[in-house]
Parts: sequence; structure tokens; C-alpha cells
Amino acid sequence: MIFVNIFFLTILGAALGSFLAWLGRALMDRREMKARSACDACRRTLEWWELIPIFSYIGLGGKCSSCGVTIMVTDWSMEVVGAVLFGLGALRFTEARDLLWWCILAFSSLMLFYIILRWGVVPRAFSVVVAFIAILATWSPETIGFVLLSGLLGAIFYFFLYTISRGRWVGDGDVALGFIAGAAVANPEYLGMTLLLAHVFGAVTAIIMLLLKKRQLTEALPMGAFLLPAMWVIVLWFGWIR
Repeated sequence: MIFVNIFFLTILGAALGSFLAWLGRALMDRREMKARSACDACRRTLEWWELIPIFSYIGLGGKCSSCGVTIMVTDWSMEVVGAVLFGLGALRFTEARDLLWWCILAFSSLMLFYIILRWGVVPRAFSVVVAFIAILATWSPETIGFVLLSGLLGAIFYFFLYTISRGRWVGDGDVALGFIAGAAVANPEYLGMTLLLAHVFGAVTAIIMLLLKKRQLTEALPMGAFLLPAMWVIVLWFGWIR
């Protein structure tokens, strides 16, 4: 039964990842939402076989079959990450309640991740929604104190970095992400692991991009692109703290 759950949730995660990429583009670019998906460049309505998550991108060679414009890899990566998050969630959480809250948190935080990755901004209103989801996912009468304490410590850590660097090291949106990560892992010790892992992810990515000459030393990387994946890893590894 668990393998059936993994299979279907992996497919669901890929489909939801594709949907979130479409929704993110529509909201951030202020485009009219159409009933059918279309190419961002030529606006041609896509055929059904061009909408199969993950595999359509590979089959099309990462380009629109009509105009030949390259499809952004961030859009395709949403399908892959969504499939991985939901599939691993089905493997990690066997109780229905735990799995449901993981899917809700993964879905909402993946939307944040996409916006941060593509536009480099943290939407404040939506971050508040994700923060409430993180609290509800880990809430219990016995652990609510740890949840709020861990969330506040995460927010304070990034507020401190934002203040002393005057916004050069991290952005003000990272304060909200620090709270989300802290509330999701629901333990100050696990929060420390999350922050360490996020900065390791960031350092490794920066080194690789510098070696490949994809980025200059003075260019900043969005912290949320590493903090949210670190949060996913810690929650999947240790499970919900209740």
C-alpha cells in the first residue's frame, strides 16, 4: 500500500508543481489567467501532450514546439521538486494526518520557493499564510511553546543579520522565512541544523556558480532559495515534533 501512495503522490506533486509555476507566473507578471496553459512567448495554447509534468519538457528538449523559445528551467524544476517532496512525504509519513499537513506545507512553501527563485522577492502576505500553516502543522498543546519559540528565534536571527548589515547580507523577507522554518521544525536545536544546512547549501551553490562564471562575487543569492529546502530536509528527516 505504501508504494501505491508513493506512486500517486509523486504524480500529484509533479502536477501541482506545474500548476504552481503557472499560477506564480500569472500572479507575478500580472497576466490574464486563461483556462488553458499557453506558451509565455508566442501565447499558443499548449496541446495535452505538452502538459505532461517532467516528461513533456524532456521530450520537447526544453523548448516550445511552435516558436522554439527556451522554457525556463525553473518552471520544469518545480515539477521535479514537487514530485520529490510529495513522494518522500508519502515514504516518511505513514499516518494520514501527518502526511496531509506535510502536503499542505510542501505545496504552500513550494510556491514561496518558486517566487523567490525566479523573481528574488518574498511576498509578505503569502509568507504570513505559510507561517500559519507551519504553526498549525506542528501545533499541539504540549509543543506550542516550542513551536513559537523556534519560530521567533529564526525570525530574530535573520532580523539581526538584516539590521547589522543594513540589508546587504539578507533581505527583510528572510525574517519571515526564518519564522516559517523555525515553526516548521518546531525545535530550537533543529532550527540550528536548518540554518547551518541552508548556509552550507548557499555556500556550495555560490562556489559552483563562481567557478562556472555564472555569477559575480558581489552578486547576492536569495537566502530563501536555500532556507526552504533545508527546512524540507530537516522535517523529512526528523518528522513532525508534537
